Amino acid sequence: MNPLAKDAKSQGRLIAEPELLSAVLAHPLHPLPLLVSSGATSSRCAGDGLWTLDLRQRFRKFRYRETSSLVTIGTGLTMAEVLEGLSPYQRALPIGLSGLPGSGFLLTGGMGPLSRVHGLAMDHIQRIQGVWGNGEPFNLHRDDITTDARIASCWRGLLGAAPFLGVVTELDLETDPVVPLAVLQQRISVEALPNWIRSSERWPNSASFQWSWGDHLEAYAVEALADGGPSAVLRSVAGNAPERCVDQLSLPGFGRLTSDQHPAPFHCEVLGRLGEHWGDQAEAVVACLREPMMRRPHSACRISAQQLGGATGAVSAASTSFIHRDAVWKPWITAAWAPGDLVGRERALDWMNHVSEVLMALNPGVHLAQLHDHLPSHGQELKDAFGSWLPSLQQLKTELDPDQRLCRL
Repeated sequence: MNPLAKDAKSQGRLIAEPELLSAVLAHPLHPLPLLVSSGATSSRCAGDGLWTLDLRQRFRKFRYRETSSLVTIGTGLTMAEVLEGLSPYQRALPIGLSGLPGSGFLLTGGMGPLSRVHGLAMDHIQRIQGVWGNGEPFNLHRDDITTDARIASCWRGLLGAAPFLGVVTELDLETDPVVPLAVLQQRISVEALPNWIRSSERWPNSASFQWSWGDHLEAYAVEALADGGPSAVLRSVAGNAPERCVDQLSLPGFGRLTSDQHPAPFHCEVLGRLGEHWGDQAEAVVACLREPMMRRPHSACRISAQQLGGATGAVSAASTSFIHRDAVWKPWITAAWAPGDLVGRERALDWMNHVSEVLMALNPGVHLAQLHDHLPSHGQELKDAFGSWLPSLQQLKTELDPDQRLCRL
């Protein structure tokens, strides 16, 4: 579990059978909001004085259908468990930089090294089953959104904003063939980062660039080898030969080269922004980040980014709650502090907000992979995440979760 959530003075965990979930959500439970744990990597899967609905024991369904290449999963499974279940069939989903997250990864977007070639993980969803915040069950299918405006609105709300509206318990997802991957992971100088950024913006969709800046700056590039042959992109971008991996779970850990030492336990919050091409502005972006990086309040504070574009922009911005389909970069900020250090926490959050302001000009959007309804920045993050769709989303909230049982919107 996320260390911050693990150390929270939680009211307790609710482990409900599927048939009792509607009753749990309809019950006048206090205090609110009710938090949800699936993969449990979010800082808000548990909180001081709040109840957590834990899906990890009772919602573990897995069924793959070879005739349709669809997989049905319970939302108590992690992304690693889903890929392991698909492995015998040589099928996969595009996951993120770790296999630890659960269904929250899918329902808030689902970005990773293969997003440029396979799209967001969220775009693979074909059916969504669960219970609205008011206790009413639902079972929506993508095929129904073209014939029913109400279903279309609910579908759009769930894809990107599900944590505000209901508890999702089961998903049907399209799968992709497993392909081998080439990965290049190395430390680079800060001065070299703008060239990497500009170069990667010219790469084909089969390749993506990620970087993480802590004590050191790590470059992490991944290429999907659709024909199984040698790398066509990564072998030409650096002196080191890329490593070959059989699948996503075999990729080396992202960020492991940013420090020479294993960090002591820490708590953290993460804020992700979204923006278009950096191009000729890459030097300016990196230059603006130098100053906050020199005054990090904790050694685990870092700035990272991953590349989008390609297939992620092929879906209409109006079809899901993830409206930033023109995004090419997702930089994210990790604010860290020692457990129990309240002064350090405030300094880290102030640092995170400062870096966010620095990035805002070229990255005006927000990706709500982590929920911050407990922080003062929550209201602005909602506006930056959902834009003009937010009022309609808030109206859905009043209809589907009128008592605000789930995260406030």
